[in-house]
Amino acid sequence: MSGEESEINAHIKVHGDGVHDVAFEVDDPWGLYEKAISRGAVSVRAPEELKDENGTVKVASIRTYGETIHTFVNRDNFTGRFLPGFKEVAEQDPINSLFEPMNLQFIDHVVGNQPENEMEPTAQWYEKMLDFHRFWSVDENVMHTEFSALRSIVVADWDENVKMPINEPAPGKKKS
Repeated sequence: MSGEESEINAHIKVHGDGVHDVAFEVDDPWGLYEKAISRGAVSVRAPEELKDENGTVKVASIRTYGETIHTFVNRDNFTGRFLPGFKEVAEQDPINSLFEPMNLQFIDHVVGNQPENEMEPTAQWYEKMLDFHRFWSVDENVMHTEFSALRSIVVADWDENVKMPINEPAPGKKKS
């Protein structure tokens, strides 16, 4: 990497294993970006087109909670592996021969863990910026063990294809 540290490496040093960018495949990434920005969201990546021999991808990104970002992606005019510039890896990892092939079809949800008293403002952010709605919630009276507890609000897009549980610790014998 020629002496420069990548953005994700820097993120992992501070936060440990986790996700820095939760991307959503959407019909109109630029329109969603503009709507969120007009409502007060912070831009990370202005709308742009990424191109290679496999076509064009439209992307735009905004900041969410903490250092997490959301990238809006449209791949309707792209036939490549992931994004322009990505190539299939020809070399096989030997560990793959020990397991059945994985057939990941979709991700059910992505959890955004928050500090205490930040769950509600974060859920409201999704409602205001992205037109999500409250799908489900639970508190420490339901979600607890002998030692720890948590609160959770699950927000979802209107089609309920994207679900984002927003969690925060609740009082318990130990810090959750």
